[in-house]
Amino acid sequence: MNTIFKGQSVNYTIQGNGFPVVFLHGFNESSNIWDLIIPELSKHLQCICIDLPGFGKSSLPANLSISYMADAVYRVLDELKLVKPVILGHSMGGYVALELIHKHPDFLSGAGLIHSTTFADSEEKKVNRTKTIEFLEKNPLETFLKIFIQGLFAPFNLKHKNIEFVNELVFKTAKKSVIAATKAMMEREDRTDVLRTVGFPWLFIAGKHDQLIPIENMSLQCSYCSRAMFKILSDTGHLGMIEEPDNTAKIILEFVKWVQEINLRNQNETPTKV
Repeated sequence: MNTIFKGQSVNYTIQGNGFPVVFLHGFNESSNIWDLIIPELSKHLQCICIDLPGFGKSSLPANLSISYMADAVYRVLDELKLVKPVILGHSMGGYVALELIHKHPDFLSGAGLIHSTTFADSEEKKVNRTKTIEFLEKNPLETFLKIFIQGLFAPFNLKHKNIEFVNELVFKTAKKSVIAATKAMMEREDRTDVLRTVGFPWLFIAGKHDQLIPIENMSLQCSYCSRAMFKILSDTGHLGMIEEPDNTAKIILEFVKWVQEINLRNQNETPTKV
């Protein structure tokens, strides 16, 4: 399925019934990154998986930004008329989720950052992203992607049974989308304030061997929240849904159940108007 946002197509899929949960993929991925866990989750939840602009089957706009991506996601969710869904973002998808929450803090009933961060790029990180763009402009995309994929997995998972699945998915990305998204991530705003001001439940899933988002980073973010669930995947790098799909699915189900319990409690505590 798809919708049109500012003249560009945004692709998404819906599987299952029940409580709505929105899945946003990371950098150089598509909504298919969730394919190993959606079959189990869709037995219990309504799973909405979105191709972010420039990735999968969604069009790349002329000026891509994290804000644009968030607005495109909101267009899809608004058209679907979802009632207080949960949103889960992997890596760059987490940046998009945070931006959406910043703009529409009352739209959701919970959110999860899966190997992601609220913090803006450090100056060192911005320098590295600039070097990445310069490298991409001079070299074949395949050269960059081979190095990129190795950094996603825990070192002992480089021969993981699902690594070919990730290879096939990542290598479908167009160079212009890689460059545009790199610039968008480099220019994004710090959204740590969202954790402090939005009181709904938050989920943080960290990989013990994540080379991109360290556990300490995610643990610090967790401390800013009034309600938070923090889980560590011991045999994972940056791809919990690939390296430990069963455990990742179990954590998501546990989190959504917690969100539903809080929603029900809040409804019961709301005074009836006379």
